[in-house]
Amino acid sequence: MHAALSQTRRSSGLRRVNLERDLRAIAALIEEAFRDEMDAGGRATISELRGLSRLGPLLRVAALADRMLRGIGQGFVWEQDGQIVGNVTLIPADYPPELGRTIIIANVAVAPAYRRQGIARQLMLAALESIRAGGATAAILEVDAANTPAWRLYDGLGFRTLRTWHAWRRGSDAPLPPRLPDSPPITRRPEGLWRAEYAMAVRAFPPELGGLGWQRPLHPREFHRSLVGRLGDFLTGSATERWIIRDGERVRGSLWARMPFASGVIQLTLIVPPEEKGHLEEPLLNYGVRQLTPMERALSCEHPADDEHATEALRRYGFSIRRTLTHMRLDF
Repeated sequence: MHAALSQTRRSSGLRRVNLERDLRAIAALIEEAFRDEMDAGGRATISELRGLSRLGPLLRVAALADRMLRGIGQGFVWEQDGQIVGNVTLIPADYPPELGRTIIIANVAVAPAYRRQGIARQLMLAALESIRAGGATAAILEVDAANTPAWRLYDGLGFRTLRTWHAWRRGSDAPLPPRLPDSPPITRRPEGLWRAEYAMAVRAFPPELGGLGWQRPLHPREFHRSLVGRLGDFLTGSATERWIIRDGERVRGSLWARMPFASGVIQLTLIVPPEEKGHLEEPLLNYGVRQLTPMERALSCEHPADDEHATEALRRYGFSIRRTLTHMRLDF
C-alpha cells in the first residue's frame, strides 16, 4: 500500500504527454470538459482519438502525419489522484513562413471536479515556456465569449483580444429565398482582380484584429492560390467560388463559398469594407444563398460579432448563431 501511494505522489502534477499511455484519457477529459460546447465535428474528433489510441507504439508514427495528434504529443497533462485531470495541446499553425512561427494553444481542459485549483494556470505557464523555448514568435487561442474566468486567465498571462466571432449555420433544408430586386451586378471574380480584392479585404478585416478569422491571417495566399494550393484542391475535390460586386477595377465587396469534398457543409466568407457597410451584405448573401440552396448542403459562416449589418443580414437569410468565440494572441 505504501509503495502504491508513493508512486501516486510521484506521478501527480504537471508532466509532458506520453501519447501511447495518455491519449485515451485525454480524449475522455476533453469530452467531459467541453461536453456542452462540442459540435458534431468535435465529437468526431474525440471518436477518432479513441480509435487512434489503440495503435499503441505506432502512435508515434501516426503523429508524423497528423497535425492534431502531433500537437497533443507536444502538450502537457496534469495528473492527480491517479488520473489525468488537466490537459493542454500545442499545435503548429499552418501560417505562411514570413508571418513567423505561430503555435495554437488548444484543448485547455480541466476536469470539473478539479477546477479552481490553479491547474489551468500551471498548464498554461508550462505551455508558454515551451513555446518560447521552441523559438515561436506568437501563440494564439480561442475561448468561448461567455467563459469569463478563462478569458481572465489568458488576459492575465499577457494575451490580447483580437476580435470576437459568431459561428453561423443555415440548415440544408432551409427554403430558397426570393431574388432581391434592384441588386447590383454580381459576377465571379476574375483572377486578375485578386489584388484589388485583397486591398478591399484589408479594410474589412484589419490584420491587427486577426485577419479573416480563426487560423486565417490576412495574406495574399487566401486570394491568389498557388500552384501547390490548386493541386491540393484538385486532389481533395475541394472548390471555392468567389463572387464580387465591382466598380470597374475596384472590388466593392465579395462572398466566397468553400465547398470541401469530404464535408456536407459549405463555408462562406463575407467581405464588406467599412465604406460599404449596410449596402452590400444583403445582395451578396441573397445571391450566394440562391446559388447554393439547390445543393441541399448546410451553410456556415464565421463573422465578427461586432458587425451589426452582417448580423442582421445573416439572420434574415436563415442563419443562426451556434457559438461565439473570442480570438486572442500573445507575441513573444
